Amino acid sequence: MIGRDEAFRLLSAALEASRAEQTEAVLDAEDVSYTRWNENFIHQNLNRRTRTLTVRVIDGCRTGLAATNVLDEAGVRECVDRALAYARLQPPRPQLADLPQPGAGGSGGDEGSGGAGSGRPVEASAAYVPATADFSPTDRADGCGEIIAAAQRRGLPSSGTFSTAQLEKAVANSHGVKAHHPSTKSFLRTIVTAPGDITGYSDRLTRDVRELDYQAVAEEAISKATLFSESRDLPAGRYDTVFEPVAFSDLIRFLGMLAFGAKAVQEGRSFMGPERGKKAMDEKVTIWDDGLDHRGLVTPFDAEGVPKRKVVFIDRGVVGDVVYDNETAARDGVASTGHASPHGRWARGPMPQNMFMAPGNTPADEILRTTRRGVLVTRFHYTHAPEPMRVVATGTTRDGTFLIEDGRIVARLRNLRFTESMITALANCDAVSREVRLTRDWWSTFESVLPTVRLRDFTFTGATTF
Repeated sequence: MIGRDEAFRLLSAALEASRAEQTEAVLDAEDVSYTRWNENFIHQNLNRRTRTLTVRVIDGCRTGLAATNVLDEAGVRECVDRALAYARLQPPRPQLADLPQPGAGGSGGDEGSGGAGSGRPVEASAAYVPATADFSPTDRADGCGEIIAAAQRRGLPSSGTFSTAQLEKAVANSHGVKAHHPSTKSFLRTIVTAPGDITGYSDRLTRDVRELDYQAVAEEAISKATLFSESRDLPAGRYDTVFEPVAFSDLIRFLGMLAFGAKAVQEGRSFMGPERGKKAMDEKVTIWDDGLDHRGLVTPFDAEGVPKRKVVFIDRGVVGDVVYDNETAARDGVASTGHASPHGRWARGPMPQNMFMAPGNTPADEILRTTRRGVLVTRFHYTHAPEPMRVVATGTTRDGTFLIEDGRIVARLRNLRFTESMITALANCDAVSREVRLTRDWWSTFESVLPTVRLRDFTFTGATTF
């Protein structure tokens, strides 16, 4: 951890070194430790420690951006100078928005975890758990060992990754915005392989490593790997499909990336603009973003230091609002919702980071029991969206795809390729579980709190050979 005082000292040095009219400095720190195992043997322990200073300047209606991981006095000054040099190479943009002021998106000023003007201050302990930060390689090895032992008792090989991380973000600008926030998280996943290269998967994501249940993770993956010894083909077609939260996170990801941001609406790339106020999905579907909901991984402010607001995208099927950063908010004459993307994703515009879907009233196992004939999907692999306006996505299932008949799992299926509009899919939402889970998509784009869902007539376009 850098710590609040040292973080603001570095940011102040960057602001003082700048000759631009407006300057913003962002410090991102990450300490991530991994333990990896394969074929029931731990083969790697590593730690990655990164410190990145990003400087953005606005000068004469021009903007420039530069980043560095050299944080001594010369490195900071060189980064600031590069940002200004890049700005001077750009054509002027008369409509370029100024950097945020203190209190943007909220009321009053604040230098704490809540960000600039946060109306909902966040206790540091809500996001930063010392037990996670202090978790040792031996501790991680012990956790991996429980999963390995469970797999060995069944005579099966397991592989996986166990990570713990400390994260820290600090933002300051020349208008007086100052925000700092530390956090922790841990991610555990495993794949268990049965004879015939049949696999089962399980994972858990949490801010507090003490919440991890290693035996539950092991048993979930083992049960998926050992449920039926051979895989059947399923003809391409439309099937009622039950998506567990890990699989569902990949479907929600496309909405977050392609539809729920103001830039996509302003550029005519999102259905949220023309459909606002109209019913586009089933009334069981309510999706929102809230960076201060403790069920997720708390992120109280964005990359511009603006505090996050709760934004409801879909309210009982009806299209609602989108998220804004400072630039897109100025364009529409509204306030930023605190959703500026990290500078590495700057070109995408504002995006949600803490998505939720409202739970239903049905237990997850009852959703399966009430499925007459359909497919159960554990997760996806390598998903993409070839058509953004209708949020058409495609990808393949992986590590546990099953056929459901009369409320029972009756066969393992070869992995299936899907191609479907996420708008159509959620218009066909047939059931939503009362249980929700913190999870992340295959690409690790978002960390969301999601239920198990059943979608009617979901389109599978083909099968793999495995």
